Amino acid sequence: MSSMFEFPGTLTRELSVRAVDISASGCLFVSPRRMEVGTIGTLQLRLGGEDCQDDVEVVRCEPVKGTPTIYYIGVRLLWTRPRQAGSIRYAAARYAESNQPDTAHVM
Repeated sequence: MSSMFEFPGTLTRELSVRAVDISASGCLFVSPRRMEVGTIGTLQLRLGGEDCQDDVEVVRCEPVKGTPTIYYIGVRLLWTRPRQAGSIRYAAARYAESNQPDTAHVM
């Protein structure tokens, strides 16, 4: 007779992406990998010299026309932590006027 034990765990995967549009409620980025709608993750990026992150949910994933191996990924920022320094929502509000491309990592 064998015993079954349940141990909580987390599976992570890092993926470099390029941010296309960032707002206080969501982000659009391009990625060389497809992501399933409904995927939950942590988006980390640098805005205006400030490292920031928020938990996100993938709400859209579509191939870029003419390049079937590059995808537009739309994510909704989740309210799992306060809007404060270090969050994407806070940084997006502070740097809304800046149109500089940023590199982001999804974990």
